[in-house]
Formats: sequence, C-alpha cells, structure tokens
Amino acid sequence: MEREFSAMASLKRNVKFWFESCGCNNEQVISNVNNWFDFAYCPAEQERAKNEIISALTGEEKKI
Repeated sequence: MEREFSAMASLKRNVKFWFESCGCNNEQVISNVNNWFDFAYCPAEQERAKNEIISALTGEEKKI
C-alpha cells in the first residue's frame, strides 16, 4: 500500500474510500473524519486537515 506524504492527502484518500467503497453518507463520513488519527503525521497537521475536510462537507468553518 502506498503511503501518503501529507495528512490532507491521506485523509482525502480515506474520505473517498468511505464514500465510494463503504457507502457512507455525509454524517457518517464526518464522524469518521472526527475520529481519524494517523501516527505518521503531527497532530496539528491532522487537525488542519480535519477542519478543511469537514468545512468542505458541511459548507461551514468548524473547529474540531
């Protein structure tokens, strides 16, 4: 399996998987994003990625 070089790239790949392969809806994906963690990336980078993805899914700015 390929390794992503940024938290955002990794999280985007997971979001795509959750929608396309798992059939999750927006609410489920947002829950998955909130619970996502990867030791390969620093916590601050992960939080920025989470905020950006949730913002895109909800259309509003959210802090996790």
